[in-house]
This record gives sequence, C-alpha cells and structure tokens, in this order.
Amino acid sequence: MSVATDIKQRPQSWQLGLSAGVLGYLALGAATGTARPYHWFMLVIIPLAFLAAERCRRFFVDWAPLIAFWLIYDRLRLLQPLLLHRVVVAWPYQLERWLFGGLFGGEVPAHAARAWLAAQSGTMAGATLSWTAQLVYLSHIVLVPLLFMWLWTRGRTNQRHRAGFHRMMRAFAYLNFAAIVIYLLMPVAPPWWVSLNGMTSPTTDLLSQMKISAAMDGKLVTGLIRNAAQWFAAVPSLHGAYPVLLVLLAWRKQPWPVVAVLVVYAVSMWAATVMLNQHYVIDLIAGGLLAAGAFSISEWQMRRTRLTGRAIAASALRD
Repeated sequence: MSVATDIKQRPQSWQLGLSAGVLGYLALGAATGTARPYHWFMLVIIPLAFLAAERCRRFFVDWAPLIAFWLIYDRLRLLQPLLLHRVVVAWPYQLERWLFGGLFGGEVPAHAARAWLAAQSGTMAGATLSWTAQLVYLSHIVLVPLLFMWLWTRGRTNQRHRAGFHRMMRAFAYLNFAAIVIYLLMPVAPPWWVSLNGMTSPTTDLLSQMKISAAMDGKLVTGLIRNAAQWFAAVPSLHGAYPVLLVLLAWRKQPWPVVAVLVVYAVSMWAATVMLNQHYVIDLIAGGLLAAGAFSISEWQMRRTRLTGRAIAASALRD
C-alpha cells in the first residue's frame, strides 16, 4: 500500500490512540517539570503513524513490551520522592563489605576501584580506562535496541529470526517488569550515594544539594545519572542482568565465538559498573540471578505454548 493511499484513508482508532498517548505523555512531562529535550522527539511518531500506517502499527505491536517498559521506567522519576523514606542504605553496604572487604583493604569493591581510578586520572592509561569503562557502561542503551531491531528487520522475511525476536522480547519483558516491581518494593541506594552521604537516608533536601560528580568519575556517566529517572534502583542491577540474559539467549543457539564475545561483554560490563561506583557486586549478582529466572520462565512458557499448539493441531487432525 502506498504512502498516498495510507494518508487518504480515514484515520484508524489505533492511530488516534497512539497520537493521543504521545501528546498526553508529553503533557504530563511538561506539567510535572520532568520533560527532557529528548522526549520531544516522540512527536515524530505521530506523522509516522499516518505516513507508514501498517508498518508503524506492526512495529508498535511487536515492540509493545519494550516500549511500555521504557515509558514506565521514565515516569518512575515521579515516584522517587514518594519512596525516599523506604530507601535501604546500610545493609547492602555492610553485606558487600563483609563478603568482599577482605580483598580490598576493608573497602567495598566499588569504593576501592573508584579510589584507584581517581589516583590514575592524571595518566594516559587512567584516562583511557575511564573512557572505556564509561562506553561499556552506556553501551546497553544502544546495543540492546540494535539487537532487537536487527532481529525484527530480518524477521520480516525470515521466520527463524522472527521467532528469535519474540523469544528475546519475552525474556526481556519478564526481566524488566520484575526489576520495576522489586524497585517499588525495595528501593536500594547505590555505592555512590554512600560515597557522598554515608549511611544517611535520602531526603529531598539532600537530593537538591547533591553534587553527583563528587561521587563518580567520567562526564558521560555523570551526565547520565544526573538525568536518570531514579537513583535508588540498585537492586537488581539491569547493567548486570542484560549481558547475562544475552549470554543465556545465545547459549546453544549461536556459534561459540558469538557466545564468547557476549561472555567477555558481560564480564566487562560488570567490571565497568563496579569501577564507576555505580553498583555493588551483590547488585550485579542479583541482576544475574533475576536474568536467569526471567530466561527460565520465558523458555518454559515458550515450550508450553509449543506443546499446546501441537496438541490442538493433533486434536484437529483426529476430528
């Protein structure tokens, strides 16, 4: 169907609903003072919904779980003030120190690694390592959507890739929404908060006076955290969870060099996250375990759906 034909057709309910949703989302951000410059790029969705109607509809249907997560995650900035009185600060630090302090001179790994990195900041090696760690830490923002897009695009003409897209989307959906539930039930302070404020619980006054750059190194990471939707979702670490889930999805499905690269990526992400003072090791372990749980549930559901489909098909043949 041509673009001209799509434009001439009467607007469909999903197009109107999508347009209203985009405008409503932006209006909420503007009214609450939480809109960011990049949010306004969402306005591009409205003309696309009418210019490429069927392709746009298919995209939003297929990507709905990931889009919903991004939107909900972004709006968590509205809930953060309501959760400050429940933020856990002390016991994650104490547990981390008890488990790993003996290896790092009594410090938690994140604080020891940051101190070492700060001591090397004046050297070429230190600057290179800092920038490398930041790029690895931020890479999931680009890498995960690119993997989804590659599978989705290839899946338009290849059934195997389309099945791989839905398999990956299902696993990430379980992981992402479980992480949000855990955050709402138990918000946890990251190690950089302890670097700034010790065991003090967060308050709106402390947040308004906080100088994030004093607790972490790197302009890229500092800028990202300053504009983050929330600061107290340390457990589970999605930075720790995403690479583990990618490894599990590739295991026995992809050639061993691909799996090996993903394992190296996972190790690099965990190391970068700790070095940049963003997470405790226990946060990463919790993320890895949650990824394993999400993967297991997703695979179980896929097998169950396949068996149910075969049973229905066999019953239809008998009839």
